[in-house]
Amino acid sequence: MNSPVKTASSLYIHIPFCATKCYYCAFNTYSFHKEQAKVYLQALRTEMELYLLDTAPLRTVFIGGGTPSILSAKALAQLFADLHTHFELRTDAEITVECNPGTVDEEKLKVMHNAGVNRLSFGLQAMSDDTLKQLGRIHTVTEFLHSYHLSREFGFENINIDVIFALPKQTMAAWQYTLHEVISLAPAHISAYNLVIEEATPFYEWSTAGELHLPSEDTEADMFQYTIETLTAHGYTHYEICNFARPARFARHNLVYWDNQACIGLGAGACGYVDGVRYTNIRGIAPYINALAQRNKPIADTERLTGRAEKAETLMLALRKREGISFEDYRHRFGEALDVEFAAILKKWIDLQLLERTTTHLRLTHRGLCLANEVFVELM
Repeated sequence: MNSPVKTASSLYIHIPFCATKCYYCAFNTYSFHKEQAKVYLQALRTEMELYLLDTAPLRTVFIGGGTPSILSAKALAQLFADLHTHFELRTDAEITVECNPGTVDEEKLKVMHNAGVNRLSFGLQAMSDDTLKQLGRIHTVTEFLHSYHLSREFGFENINIDVIFALPKQTMAAWQYTLHEVISLAPAHISAYNLVIEEATPFYEWSTAGELHLPSEDTEADMFQYTIETLTAHGYTHYEICNFARPARFARHNLVYWDNQACIGLGAGACGYVDGVRYTNIRGIAPYINALAQRNKPIADTERLTGRAEKAETLMLALRKREGISFEDYRHRFGEALDVEFAAILKKWIDLQLLERTTTHLRLTHRGLCLANEVFVELM
């Protein structure tokens, strides 16, 4: 963990288009329209120009959404041409693109590979067509497998697969099946999330009405425990609460977030953090485009993090990592020991065995992993 700098060496680009919106999704996404996407990418190009002085040579780039892979091969080629025109990328940069099964083909994969993309992230969620329908997903398991194997054939070795547990009506056996099927594909990285019911989603409405039948908290905890034991037994390092990777395949871009380091966010609704200021862009596509037509940064909100707020956020984010937060790094960043600001809170959670100290780090205990939000809420 290094002290924050005025320039960022990481970049996030938000592509807010999807074929449809999943029932659990609260992300800033909209229905895909080809002509609107064309104008959006033009606005994105202008936004890139406005951030030239805020970046150092980029070491990570993450293109997320939405569904970036819903763009045509021609549009993707233009996006990457703009990226390389406006930013210098390190030769060892990690460049990730989120893909939905069924939206990639040989032409798009060729464009991405030629543009230097070296990491793909597929949103699978479940290895059951019935479950996928219940989630509002529009792809099938067969389409996922085709997209995944096609990507491997094109030379993409660093691939992440997203899966979700504690889904409506999901049994332990169903989750175990999904997990083992994913392991059999030998991806470099697996992200296993528990379902969170977000406001302003169909799942939230159905849950409020008592129409969403979720596994019990005990079953959810058992699923999480099984996930940890199974993935680590198969050679995956559990390096963040929900993330598991082969050696040297940690998500470098996500580590930027967990280490609370500077990152430029481009696109409608994107978030960034530069020179101690956290900002959020305008969410709507039309007002985002209109702002950039005037060559204004499309920022809706800003917050300068200082003092305890910055310390608390840094601590909370770092505790997501299994190694936790380094005492030395914290002192280097803030000029004081961790106990100066948080002695009482840390003692409480250590006494309750949710946190523990090693010789170099403070981290969540195994029990603390399941109750991490209780720790984080108090820090906030």
